[in-house]
Amino acid sequence: MCMLEDELSIDLATRLRAMHRVLDCIVPDPPTKVVDEVINIVLGAVGRQAMTQAVTILEEVVNSNSYWLRGYLLLATIYPYSLNAEQAIATAEKGLAACAMGLRLFTAPKGVESVEQIKAHVVHSRIRTPVERFRRYERMFRHRLATLQIRCGNLDGAIEQWSAIEKVPCV
Repeated sequence: MCMLEDELSIDLATRLRAMHRVLDCIVPDPPTKVVDEVINIVLGAVGRQAMTQAVTILEEVVNSNSYWLRGYLLLATIYPYSLNAEQAIATAEKGLAACAMGLRLFTAPKGVESVEQIKAHVVHSRIRTPVERFRRYERMFRHRLATLQIRCGNLDGAIEQWSAIEKVPCV
């Protein structure tokens, strides 16, 4: 079992609400009624301490849309509160794998030329390309993995993630 007490000192509902607002600023999802409903249902379930319901809903959504990266981050945040750090790590790794697939998809030779042409005119406070979005999420997943691995005493795994974070271009 991992040592998760420090991370768990903040109420989960508060953490998830803050996380959702921060993600809206740094990697905004296109606004959809479905995503808003899912987030509200999950926050309501967490507020009632119905963790199983919150996890089940998020798992269903990420299983039906493997590129909903926010869902993976939310799950990786909820699992430690259920004292399931191994599942949190596995979920963060799935999110990282989805980022890698997305980056491969959008960095094909044809796409790279377009991205480079666009980058010259991008205001970096807003995400203009899918590549930027995947890279930002990649950094967040690696940070999450490193934090979870430190809490579990896996210092080598944490060091590996921190090293990989340094290699991800900042956008």
